[in-house]
Amino acid sequence: MIYRVEKYLDGFSTCFRQWNATHSHCRFLHGYAISFRLHFAAKSLDEHNWVWDFGWLKDPRFQINGLTTKEWFHYMFDHTVVLSEKDPALKTFQDLENQGLLQLRTLPYFSCEGIAEFVLNTLNPMIQKHSNHRVSLFRVDVMENNRNLGGVEIDHECA
Repeated sequence: MIYRVEKYLDGFSTCFRQWNATHSHCRFLHGYAISFRLHFAAKSLDEHNWVWDFGWLKDPRFQINGLTTKEWFHYMFDHTVVLSEKDPALKTFQDLENQGLLQLRTLPYFSCEGIAEFVLNTLNPMIQKHSNHRVSLFRVDVMENNRNLGGVEIDHECA
């Protein structure tokens, strides 16, 4: 039996661009109120009969670069400009950040799918470690609006 739960996180105003979408207006800076769906799975429940305690978001034992998970989501995605590390205009955006005009975050590559992969690769090892490999974050979906969603899922539900 596989037990599953899902956590929905929203309220992140994020600006970005797809620099290599030369065929589309997506190459220009634009923003959305993005949200996340985090999908957890386990083959057994914990002592509370839960797959995963959502209190982990604020729990100081779960640190990413000195931030709780909730703080990390806000740091990465709330009122930020998120770009690909390969964006040819990255230096310009770094200059704007140095002038205090924006909060810049970079990812290996940018798209909803790229954000989802980044979040999954950041959070899943921590979740597996703290659950003694009982729980897996097996899927992350990123919604840039109520019509567009991209995501990533590991090829097995419980690592």
